[in-house]
Amino acid sequence: SCPHANACLTCPVFITGPEFLPELREQRHRTLTLIEVSSGNGQTRVAEMNQQVLTNLDRMIDEIANDEETAADAG
Repeated sequence: SCPHANACLTCPVFITGPEFLPELREQRHRTLTLIEVSSGNGQTRVAEMNQQVLTNLDRMIDEIANDEETAADAG
C-alpha cells in the first residue's frame, strides 16, 4: 500500500502490459487535464509533479505500442 497518488507511475520498477493500454491512455488524458488546470490556476508544483507522470505514461504507452507492432510484424 502506498500513500502517494500515482506513485507507481513514477516508480522505476513498475511493470505493465498491453492489457492495460486503455487504462494508461485514459490516465494520460486525466494527467494532461490536471497539468493544464493546475498551470492555469498557478499551481506550478502540482503541474511539475504531474509532468513526470505524463512522461512516464508516454514512455509506457509507446513501449507497449512498439511491442505490439513488432509482434504483429513477426506474426
